[in-house]
Parts: sequence; C-alpha cells; structure tokens
Amino acid sequence: MARRLEARYSKNAILAVYMNHIYLGAGAWGVAAAARRYFQKDLDQLTLAECALIAGLAKAPTAYSPIRSIKLATERRNVVLDKIAQYQLEPPIVVEAAKHEPIKLDLYHDVFPDRMPYYAEHVRRYIGERYGGDALGAQGLRIETAAEPTWEDSAYDSADYGARHQDKREGWRGPEWRLDGAAREMFLGRQRTLYGGEPLAHGKRYLALVDKVDKDHAEVLIGDRRLQLPLRNMKWAAKWQSGNAENDAEVDSAIAVLKPGYVVWVSREMRGAQRYHEWTLEQKNPTWAARDDQAEWNQSHSDIVKLEQVPHPQTAIFTADHHTGYVVAMVGGADYDRSEFNRTVQACRQPGSTYKPIYYSLGLDQGFGFDTVLDDVKVDIVDPVTGEVWTPTNLEGTMDGDVTLEYALVFSKNIPSVDLFRRLGAQNVVNWARRLGFTTKIFPDDALALGASCSRLDEMARAFTVFARLGKWWPRPGREKNWVYVRRILDRAGNAVEDNTVAEDPELGTADRFDRSAALAGIEAPEAIAPRTAYLMTKLLAHEVEYGFASILRATQVNAAGKTGTSSATFDNMFIAFTSKFTTLVWMGDDKRVRALGKTDAAYMTVVPLWARYMYDAARSYPNPQIPWAVPPGVKPDDRGDHSKGVHGPQMDLIFRPPPKKTNDDARPPV
Repeated sequence: MARRLEARYSKNAILAVYMNHIYLGAGAWGVAAAARRYFQKDLDQLTLAECALIAGLAKAPTAYSPIRSIKLATERRNVVLDKIAQYQLEPPIVVEAAKHEPIKLDLYHDVFPDRMPYYAEHVRRYIGERYGGDALGAQGLRIETAAEPTWEDSAYDSADYGARHQDKREGWRGPEWRLDGAAREMFLGRQRTLYGGEPLAHGKRYLALVDKVDKDHAEVLIGDRRLQLPLRNMKWAAKWQSGNAENDAEVDSAIAVLKPGYVVWVSREMRGAQRYHEWTLEQKNPTWAARDDQAEWNQSHSDIVKLEQVPHPQTAIFTADHHTGYVVAMVGGADYDRSEFNRTVQACRQPGSTYKPIYYSLGLDQGFGFDTVLDDVKVDIVDPVTGEVWTPTNLEGTMDGDVTLEYALVFSKNIPSVDLFRRLGAQNVVNWARRLGFTTKIFPDDALALGASCSRLDEMARAFTVFARLGKWWPRPGREKNWVYVRRILDRAGNAVEDNTVAEDPELGTADRFDRSAALAGIEAPEAIAPRTAYLMTKLLAHEVEYGFASILRATQVNAAGKTGTSSATFDNMFIAFTSKFTTLVWMGDDKRVRALGKTDAAYMTVVPLWARYMYDAARSYPNPQIPWAVPPGVKPDDRGDHSKGVHGPQMDLIFRPPPKKTNDDARPPV
C-alpha cells in the first residue's frame, strides 16, 4: 500500500492528506479544524508557537491537550519548536521568542446543537443518511446550514411561551413531589448546591419547596431563600382535567392549590415591558409601554415569584425563505430535552381547515371563481362502505344558504367547503395535492375536505410556498421540491462536496456568487401549478388575513396571506401564512391526545397570536409590501377567476375589521 501511494502521489500530497485527517483532540479532525477549535483562527493566521502546539498534539492529543494541561501542552510545544530550530526551519531568535509566548486559548464552542437542537439533529440525520455516520468526525466535513440564529432564537422563545401560556389556560396538574422530614432537608441542601445564593434570574425556572400557605399567598423556599408567592401569581391553577376542556378557570384561594411540603416550579415576577408577551386575543394592539417604576420595583421585589409547571401542550414553528428555499428556523417542540421528536418533519398531524386552500386552488384552476355560489345548507353524507351518516357543521353552528367561494374560505365555513370538495372529486383533490408536493398517505373521502387526513407540517408549509412563488418550485435540478437545511458541505481542503446555495446568498463571497450564477444560469424553475392559479389563491389567502379571523395579525400591521386550521376535537391548531419573503407555520397540539386544547378554542385564539408574536419579533427589519406583491404576466390585478363552473353570483361584502388607530406608543417599523 505504501509503495502504491508513493508511486501515485508526492510526499507533500500524502502529508497534506494526513494533516487534514489526523485527530488533534477536542473534536478537531485535521489541522484547520484544530486551529478553529483552539484559537478560532484560520491556518494562515496562526503564530509559530500556535502551529507548534497543534503539531505537538499529533502524538497524544488527549495527554497534551491545552484544555486539560497548559503545562504539558507547553512542554510538548517547546519540543516541536526545538526540532524546528534543529532543522533550521526558522531563525533561532524567532524560535526562542515562540518558546516564551504564553498559550492563549480562544476556544470555539459550537452553539448550534445547544441553541438549535431540533435543527442540529435534523442536519445530523441528513448528513448521516447521505455520507455515512462518520462524516462529521473521521471525514471532517464542514457543514454550512441555512439556519439563522436570530430567527431560531425568536422561534424557541415563542414556542416556549406559547406552550406555557396555553398550559396555564388548561389548569394545574399538581406538584412534582411532596416531601417532609429528612427528605425535605436533603432537598433544601441540594437546592443550595444547585442554585447557590444569587438572586433569582429573570426568565429562569426553579424548583421550590412550599413552606407556608394561607388564603392569599404562600411562602416557598429555595435553599436559604424565603420567597413570596401571592395568589395573583397562581390564580390560573385550577385543577387540570383530561375530560374537561374548559379553559381559563381560576382559583380564589392559595389553599386550594398548595400544601406545605409540595415541590413546585416557580419563576421570578418581573414587571415592565417584556418580550412581546402581551400578544393575546384580548389585547389587539399592545403598546409595550414600560412602567415608570419598572427598575425600582424589580430591584425592591426580588423575593416575589410566580407558580409554573412543565407544559403539557406542544408547539412547533417552521419558517423558510420562499425565494431561496432556505429553512431559517425549525423548532420541533416546546422542549428538546424532554422530547427529541421533531414535529415539523416527523409528525403527521390533522391540518384542519389549513387544508382547504389545497383544493380551493384546484377549484380556481378548473374554472371556479371568487363569486361562484356554494351551498351553505344542511347536508347528510352517507359513507358508502359503513353506511354511517356524517353531517358537517360550521364553526358557529350557523348556515347562510348561498355563499360565494371567497366568503366561504375567508370565514372558514365548512359546509360550503365540503360542497366545493365534492364537486371537484376526492381523487382529483388527491392528484392535485401530489402536484403540490404531498408525500404522506391521503385518504380520499369527504372528510378530507376538512383536513381529516394527516399531513406533515413541513409539507403543508411547502404547499403554501407554491402559492407564494406563483406556482413554481425552485431552480435546483434534482432537488426542485426540497427545502434547504444544508447550504454547503465542504471537505477539509475547502472543496464543495454538496452545494445548495443560490446566487443571492448573503453568506457567499463574490467569487462564489459568480460561480453559483454560472452554475444555475439558464435553469428554469419547474412549474407545479399555473401562475394565475397561484396568484388567485394568494389573493384569497390575503383576504383571509385582511377580513377573517386574524384580527391580532392585522394589529401588528404585518402584510401576510394565510389560513387557520383547527382539527376535530381541537387536538391540533395550525396557522400557515407567508409574507413577501417568508413562509411560517405555527402548530400547537397534544401529542398524546389526552386533553383538547379547548372546548371552543380555534386556531385564531391560539396559534394566530403566537404567529403574530413570533413574526413581529423576527421579521421586523424586512420589507413589508402588500400581498400579492407580484402579478404574473398576462394576469390582471383585479382578476377574480373564470366563473366558468357553477353559478356566478354577486360579490359578497366581507366584514371589514379595521386595525386600531396607531398612537405614538405603539408605532412600529414595517415587517
């Protein structure tokens, strides 16, 4: 083998391969990775002493690790420097200076798995499936993802907030434990070790021991600290019941909630303008005006806490740039440490009414128009196999007789939607859904009209992205329909192993942008559906936001087009909407189907406020044009469809709910 290698490659080439693959400790494979790991530098930025330290690690990377022992690392480095002097590779004066240079580590910590665990795990699986399980280690591949840290941070914050907010609406499930005697003292001792004696941090949750309880408050212990838990901070803690989905019950006495010896979760009460926590159904135009005494109150009330608990509902958020296909944020659950299951790409959930645009767009494509009349009257549908009778109903239980297609979608009316679905034909809807990228099994029965057949969340978002892209996929041969999680994969020498970037990628250098422009030149984006159909569907979805049940979203002044969805028994709530640049899906639900999200809680009460909170936070610096922001060639802006199918009725007035008037306090930048 050695002779064959020497016959084919020069000694320098063999040495380069060796240096690019050797393990040098702390997860670094190759000298370039070691330079980044220990000093956060490229190779050409290293000093002679730093080069010698890395070279010295080859013999025993763990024993001579500068992280483990500066003394041993220095000794080994100086051995290498002596060899450099012996072979006259550097002047003696330079070597001597390098031997006296102190080791100053600037350790690189990869925060990607910590801050973005769902995204990181998805990328790890992707790399393993394509390049083998050792690709990130022995092969030393460098992975450049499409994730945006600021978006991920906002997504995690909103997913956590949404789950906890909904969880408190559902009620309290009781303490973690109840302790007394020796167990109580042992617990307090462990608290002292775990939490120390510092004041409680804002946003952090602590396990506390309930010591005293009366009607209006409780006293809890965290180590040596005695903290006050007033009734106002636990009024939400009515008993949680799996069979009772009534939300927002309250208690009027702390004694009904807590007992001495209970171990419960608490967090510090903070006053003032928090991070957009005010987005709720009731407060349609929050101002975030800080209290005048905010800092003073917080400083003088560091001993007041709120009752918390580990949330039972789950949330998921998925955001992609529909121009590039880059997935900028993906949060697959409320807490990765408790559940690694990624609901955005692994779960199949009932989309409810978010499925309606899938076949409404088919109707528009086949000649139905905005003003086509649909039946909103009672209908009994008999299952041809079981003989069971299904009678679809509207959200409020009302029926309007005749309604237009536009009115039926904007106000998410179920009965006329089923009418349209049956006119189109179930199998035709299934075929159309495949054109929009759905891969999961689809049950072609009438219940599909209301989203009864489960779908993956990322595929639901992708279908809406087809509307945003005026009917087209992305110009990437062989991967036209794929979301981009990995922008590029480079080997140790910096050569591209896989390249999914686009020319407008802001992370690319000038030369790389020219290369991508040349590589993609002349490649047309394949068409999923007709551009006119996608444009008409986008107009309808924009009307849904402008006139329908998204009043909170209108208050943010985010221009968006989207659709809400609530599954049967409200175990799933979903909202998918796109701006001129981003498509975002927000889902909330109960994995185990133990308790419904609420007896009458639809998506506009849960996930629409969460979507508004998240997108206002993450996308505020981006342009905010009206939707649709582009018109396909040959299409008139006022186009409302062909109306060649069905009865062409008069245009129905949509009830307009204007956003509240702006004041100086709530002025906000465009999104």
